[in-house]
Amino acid sequence: MRYVSVSILAFLSIFFGLLFYERYWKFRDCISQALSSCLTPDGDNLTQGGSLWAGLAGLFLLLAVISAWRAFRTRYAGK
Repeated sequence: MRYVSVSILAFLSIFFGLLFYERYWKFRDCISQALSSCLTPDGDNLTQGGSLWAGLAGLFLLLAVISAWRAFRTRYAGK
């Protein structure tokens, strides 16, 4: 049961990491040149706010690592 929370947190980290890549990293040059926003080939308007997804991805990754460390520590502490 402990590993379910680790899996969910890792999934959320990957999900927000993909959002960061799709909404900011892939178009970072265009965003920095425009200094405000950039239009994708699909017509989406991207801004510097897309970098917010990196913070959420990092937060969930950190929580997943802490949760995994606590799960393994309690499992092997008695041996």
